[in-house]
Amino acid sequence: MRQPIGASRGLLLVAALGAVAGATNASLCLARVPEPVHDNPTFGWVLVPAGALHGAMLGLIPVAGALVASRWRAISRVLLVVPVGWLAGYLSWIPLHHWVLDEPWRRALLWPFQNASWLGAAWAPFAYFGIVSATYFALLGTWGLQRGRVAHAACGACAGVLGSLWFWSEFEPWYFAIIHGIIWGLFVGTGAYRAGEDAKSRCWKDQGESQWPS
Repeated sequence: MRQPIGASRGLLLVAALGAVAGATNASLCLARVPEPVHDNPTFGWVLVPAGALHGAMLGLIPVAGALVASRWRAISRVLLVVPVGWLAGYLSWIPLHHWVLDEPWRRALLWPFQNASWLGAAWAPFAYFGIVSATYFALLGTWGLQRGRVAHAACGACAGVLGSLWFWSEFEPWYFAIIHGIIWGLFVGTGAYRAGEDAKSRCWKDQGESQWPS
């Protein structure tokens, strides 16, 4: 099956808006708004660029995956949920592990496997926001990419909130999942909408097709 083509501009927008959302959420933590993170109330300024990379990857990986798999069978998309969530959680936490936790790159690149069993390494990226991307990919695979702006924003916010509840319930305050999840979801959802529209229009133009997967 052929995959949608020409969505590069939309994916760049997803990454850019995810970075804006990540930097915004990091700035809130840095400014202790609305209150300090209970586990670690003080952060350095490097939290902001690290948060930007974090937010970008959490959004880019599931949207890119949804575009690639949009014409696949439903069972194939379901099987992709776990790899997408693990990869996004793993990659997006590396900059935070290096710059915020002040760990060398070698340890940052291997962070899920440090002092953990294989089961722990399999779960860790999901606990550190990988659930956000897994949920987002699952929602995109269920709802499809041909949806309006409001639907995409709602999809992103839903994934951002539900997917980060585990993390913020552990590190507290738990309601940061609502604030940060909505901010991230609204930004990334806007980018996902444009990525879907761009891929659809280019598919029509380059291949003359009149159908698009819902």
